[in-house]
Amino acid sequence: MNIVSYGGGINSTAMLIECVKREIPIDLILFADTGGERPDIYKYIRHFNKWLIKNKMPEITRVQRTNINGTYITLEGYCFAKKQLPSLAYGFKSCSQKHKIQPQDKFLNNYKPAKEEWKAGRKITKFVGYDADEPQRAKDYTDNKYIVEYPLIEWDMGRDECIDTIRDFGLDIPGKSACYFCPSSKKHEIKKLQQDYPELAARAIDMEKNADLTKIKGLGRSFSWGEFLSGEEVQECSIEIDCGCYDG
Repeated sequence: MNIVSYGGGINSTAMLIECVKREIPIDLILFADTGGERPDIYKYIRHFNKWLIKNKMPEITRVQRTNINGTYITLEGYCFAKKQLPSLAYGFKSCSQKHKIQPQDKFLNNYKPAKEEWKAGRKITKFVGYDADEPQRAKDYTDNKYIVEYPLIEWDMGRDECIDTIRDFGLDIPGKSACYFCPSSKKHEIKKLQQDYPELAARAIDMEKNADLTKIKGLGRSFSWGEFLSGEEVQECSIEIDCGCYDG
């Protein structure tokens, strides 16, 4: 059984197109929705979903983090409720673990075809769209349930090759998929967010204001987005930790 972890960005889009091209069977496509993608990414996912169905691929299954009552918990809502920022701002990666990885695992643990595979003693192969330009992101997560593979790296497809594949099939190039308030955002991305989606930039600033901060200044770690977008000179502190949500 082959499943794809789809992020809505360039990498995983190109990976799925290549699976169609190479006639690689896919049984399930999961999109773990943090609730924080930009509107253009959600729109692209809906459009690409139609393309997948047309090309005899499974439609995209959306999963989200839920509480014990089954209520959806967005990352944004969680941060506001806890008066904190995404964990990446503090140097940790639990935001992607809790809102990306765990919802997929929870869904599969209750997915009948997956349970039948495990009962029969077979592992599920999970395809993840890290490209050949970022091999450091590819870790060996194979365990007693899953075999994790990185086809784009195996096919030696970097970002440029992924873009070429998408264009070759007549599809638009998706934007960068990541939470709009992601602490790993670069300054030019923060400015573009304010330009394209001022209401989202305002919500990110509200998240900063709502958070109880002591060791960091804001979503930029060494600076707050609010200060930066108001025109103040700030010193950028790059985040060394890869964001697990980022896709192309």
